[in-house]
Amino acid sequence: MKKIIENMDNQVLSEMSFWNDENVAFIKPAIENGKEMWSIYAADGEKIAVTDDKDFAFIVAKQNDLKPQLVQ
Repeated sequence: MKKIIENMDNQVLSEMSFWNDENVAFIKPAIENGKEMWSIYAADGEKIAVTDDKDFAFIVAKQNDLKPQLVQ
């Protein structure tokens, strides 16, 4: 987990720590292989999934009983 957290920027970590809720999934825009994507992170910073559709990212979080929160 330490490596995951080291790869996240300070603003994201600050926003994630504000929620302090293990049932939250953080949805963050990202560039993967030159494409605009949406990364889904668990509350502990672990990347759960990546998709090219923002709405689908929220659906994935909800299907996993998580409350999605957008992080810019």
